[in-house]
Amino acid sequence: MIQIDTEIFLPVFPHSHGKVDFMLVGAGGTGGYLAEDVCRLILQLQQNEKKANLTIIDGDSVETKNIARQNYQPSEISLPKAQCLATRCSAKYGLQVTAISDWFSPNHVEKYRWNTLTVIIGCVDNAAARTQIHSCLEYSNSREQADLFWLDCGNTSISGQVLLGSHADFDIVSASDNADNPSFWKHLPSPALVHPELLIPKPEELSSNKLSCAELQILNYQTLFINRMTSAIASQYLLELTLAGKITKFASYFNLISMSCRSIQTTITNLGRYHLV
Repeated sequence: MIQIDTEIFLPVFPHSHGKVDFMLVGAGGTGGYLAEDVCRLILQLQQNEKKANLTIIDGDSVETKNIARQNYQPSEISLPKAQCLATRCSAKYGLQVTAISDWFSPNHVEKYRWNTLTVIIGCVDNAAARTQIHSCLEYSNSREQADLFWLDCGNTSISGQVLLGSHADFDIVSASDNADNPSFWKHLPSPALVHPELLIPKPEELSSNKLSCAELQILNYQTLFINRMTSAIASQYLLELTLAGKITKFASYFNLISMSCRSIQTTITNLGRYHLV
């Protein structure tokens, strides 16, 4: 196992690339706001002579109850969420944003694309969708720097977390550039290794325990601006990973009531907890 005298934050460097593919899975509360933030980031990447594009994937349509807490307008009610966001973002930022009005599948991800960094941004609220995203990380090459990352965004009523990972089978030795004297990380543990409960269905997700609409509203009640906060933190992760080209954290947790936020840094001790033996 890696030994080091001083605990420092070793940066994560993604695979060398000239293009970034952002795949936003889930265009609800967080995803609706994050889509515009990603577009702003794409403009910055283009100014730095790096190609980038955004694909929005969601099988839902806009409902009346979405208007207050999600980034939609009354005129968009009954229209596909992915198409609404893609059309609006394309017009507002002058970008070609792709919409897929369907549920996410690993088939949507093109693997082993030369010179391309793929970032799957998960803004979903169920274990089934997260399982589909997690499965995309199972074929990553642990010997090379990661070219596929999963950024998972989740929140409850007043708190939330943002998690970044790239491998479903994390080995801390092969994750570093040098096992004897590491200077950077080549990949990170999947969010599902950091929080295995992400892949476990909640009671309300099971058809046998299906709750009434009233019960679901009480259970899933969110404060008005929780999605914007989640989006802001996720956007910073994306900026560091793609524009800055390195990142030194892989999990962040926040609470709106206490206005607190803490992040887990990419130290050997922190990442060693997720080493699979």
